[in-house]
Amino acid sequence: MKKIEHRDKIHKAVILAGGLGTRFLPATLVVAKELFPICEQPILMYHLEDLAKAGITDILIVGNKLKEESFMTFITPPKEYLEKVEKDGKLNLLEKYNNLMEKFNSFTYINQEIGSDYFNKENNVTGEQRGSSIAILSCKEWAKGEPFIVFNGDDFCVYPDGTATASDLINVYNQTGDYVVYGREVSRDLIYKYSSMVIGEKHLSCNGFKMNDIIEKPVKGTEPSNIMGFAKYVFTGDVFDRILKSKPRKNGEFCITDVISDIAREGKASTCIFDGLYYDCGSRLGLQMAGNYVLFKDGEDKEALIEQFDKLKTIFK
Repeated sequence: MKKIEHRDKIHKAVILAGGLGTRFLPATLVVAKELFPICEQPILMYHLEDLAKAGITDILIVGNKLKEESFMTFITPPKEYLEKVEKDGKLNLLEKYNNLMEKFNSFTYINQEIGSDYFNKENNVTGEQRGSSIAILSCKEWAKGEPFIVFNGDDFCVYPDGTATASDLINVYNQTGDYVVYGREVSRDLIYKYSSMVIGEKHLSCNGFKMNDIIEKPVKGTEPSNIMGFAKYVFTGDVFDRILKSKPRKNGEFCITDVISDIAREGKASTCIFDGLYYDCGSRLGLQMAGNYVLFKDGEDKEALIEQFDKLKTIFK
């Protein structure tokens, strides 16, 4: 593949956090699910650590107005709280948080309703516009035509050796200039519940593949592969115009997979296959397993955790 000599560097990332997290009610009446703790850190902080390692400097969180207070408290902690922590001699517990936040040039929060308003204005229509595409459309003014990464806020993806997952996306984009979608192998028996990629040639210059198409929730038995698209993406500045020209599904939602499918069939999309650990923290099991992973990795409580697992296995055998 011919290498493009000039390409905008990716330094922006969007974290999608618009869902209400109703599976975790009543806990999500109090705090956004993306701020649930995995050990002592909120899920969001693990995303930020990954993005900082990959050189991302500007962050946008897309939430909704019902969750705004939770996120703003994380981004800008109340002065009174910090004063109390300092008075108690525990500021050192915020050292990791402070060091991380200093790595970003900007940190912005917006409500995804902006995307619906923008769609209505551009198309001279009224009514609520919903779906993943509309959430991404809300980023248009912030992106300013530049490429950007998108993370789903409640997915926990990690390489145990500490490699940033965002680096995969950036490397493939730098070599191809394509839209990039994270791919993950799942069972053939389950792929119909998600999306299925049509995988093309292997890129020789990076750890990725051409993606010729992606089918959202294929009819069982017709799936082109057992590689699903999930969790992380790279979009270029033209994605917003494509969203505005896209059509809703039968349920009225605008799905970003449909936009990606169009661009893939034009030969402008790639994937990189993730082979690390993945936990869906939008589920009880996923959230619990992410916490167990961190405890095992830290090592300090590893033996105690194994002992407790053995006790539970005895009780619930």
